[in-house]
Amino acid sequence: MKYARITFFLLLSAITTSLFAQPGLPGQEVEVIKIFEAQLAESVKIAVQPELPPVDTSISKQSYDVPQKSIDVDYPAPRIKPVTFKSDEEIADIYKAYFKLGGGFPKSIYGEGAYNTLIKMADKSMLDVGLNAFHHQADFSNSSVENQRFGLTKVGGKGTYYANQGFALTGNLGYTSNRVSYYGYNFDRFSSLENIDKEAVKQTFGIFDLGAKIFNGVQTAGDLNYSAGFDFYAMGDDFAANETGFDLKLKATKWIREKHSFDLGLRTDFTNFKVLGVTQTLNNFWLSPSFTFHGDAIKIKAGAHLISSNDEYLPFPDVEVVVNLTGNELAFFTGLDGGLEKNTFRSLATYNPFINTQLPDGTIRNTKYFNFYAGLKGNLKMFEYMIQGGYKPTNELAMYLFRYTDDNPDIYDFDVVYNDVNIINIRASLKANVLKNLSFTGVLSQNFYDYNTNIQRKVWHLPALDANFMAVYTTSDNKLRAKAQLNLSDAVTANDRGGVNRWTQLNGLYDVSVGAEYWFVKKFGAFLEVNNLLNNKRQRWIFYPTYGINVLGGITARF
Repeated sequence: MKYARITFFLLLSAITTSLFAQPGLPGQEVEVIKIFEAQLAESVKIAVQPELPPVDTSISKQSYDVPQKSIDVDYPAPRIKPVTFKSDEEIADIYKAYFKLGGGFPKSIYGEGAYNTLIKMADKSMLDVGLNAFHHQADFSNSSVENQRFGLTKVGGKGTYYANQGFALTGNLGYTSNRVSYYGYNFDRFSSLENIDKEAVKQTFGIFDLGAKIFNGVQTAGDLNYSAGFDFYAMGDDFAANETGFDLKLKATKWIREKHSFDLGLRTDFTNFKVLGVTQTLNNFWLSPSFTFHGDAIKIKAGAHLISSNDEYLPFPDVEVVVNLTGNELAFFTGLDGGLEKNTFRSLATYNPFINTQLPDGTIRNTKYFNFYAGLKGNLKMFEYMIQGGYKPTNELAMYLFRYTDDNPDIYDFDVVYNDVNIINIRASLKANVLKNLSFTGVLSQNFYDYNTNIQRKVWHLPALDANFMAVYTTSDNKLRAKAQLNLSDAVTANDRGGVNRWTQLNGLYDVSVGAEYWFVKKFGAFLEVNNLLNNKRQRWIFYPTYGINVLGGITARF
């Protein structure tokens, strides 16, 4: 405040001094004529024309130094999904259950059924379950033929579980009962047997099957397909013969660039047969590596089968080349492979149900073979065809000799014998869609045998020619399906009562059959089959002629 007061008095003193220092001012009064009004003069707009600066046409070279840096990006490969498209054709109805029941002449009963369903679960996993049953029996016995009858029954189920993690599990269970009769004594010209009880000549093969497998249900990220599973069976008959088999299979396939594949298979196949206190075993071990190259017009497979059986190690080739000469119309193929084929109680009885099942020691054995083949195949719009020729040297090929013994005259059966046989084979197949609703298929196979006559005099009961032709007509509304079929087979060589020093040529097979199935409504229909119209009584096995003309009909249903 002190300094503010001093400053105020100094400023007042300076103003007073200035006033008294200006003498001579007029002292008269001043008259104001007009109040002063300040105005700005009107501005003049100056026109300015803008101009662009001259273009710089000089080029300057710039250099940049950008340091490199790697960035790891976790990017799963996309999966290609098929694109749906609309079709002009109507989608067929899907049914879960199918049944077929009927009978015929001579006295026969027929029935089959199947049920399948797909269960989708909340976690997106799925369960596919299927059940099936089949039964067919017929009795052709009459006043001149005793015990000519058969019966076949099959029941089973299969289920597959597809987990949302990508793997799948499948399992199957089944039972088969195959009943036949040794009715051959009716046709042996030297036989005086008659009025034999049907139980004395009855044979029943019972087979229990069990299997399971795990595999990849979807494509894996590494394009690796895998599977591991087993098949087990137990088989017995009415004459105390029993056999068990266990087959373990492991397989992996690695895809390279989504078209080439490397395959590796491992298999262990165990068989145990027992009859009359004698046990026979036959165990095979397989290691099968191969690589397949797929080019634009060529496929090459190179591999091998390394097999061990009863302490013997055997290598076999697995090679094939396919060349597309003109695309799908014409392709040439050739290959060389080989392996071991087991002759077990099950396989022998399936081929010839009239064998003597009291198989002596050494009967269960392997057939070793090599197979050289070459041919042509293709697809010509309406026709799909294949023709090939092959040479197959075979060691220990199974064949069947008629057996007659005085100690058991009621049973007419066959022994299993083996021989080394070289086989030249010509095979052809044709599939054609002749018309829109008419299709035709045909398969023909001709064998030429060269065998060791020092072991067996003939190729007993093995046919050289087999042919099958079938035509199927289906109406546009799918209500009617009709078929006609022709089966041909040449005569086989069989030994007579004189043993291997006497043989005969049995008659050939000419079997014409027709059949039809008609649906009255979507879920109910009927079927009719007439088999062996020519009433051919060909003896596939000596003294065992096939069944003559027979008729089978009934109803069908689906839900």
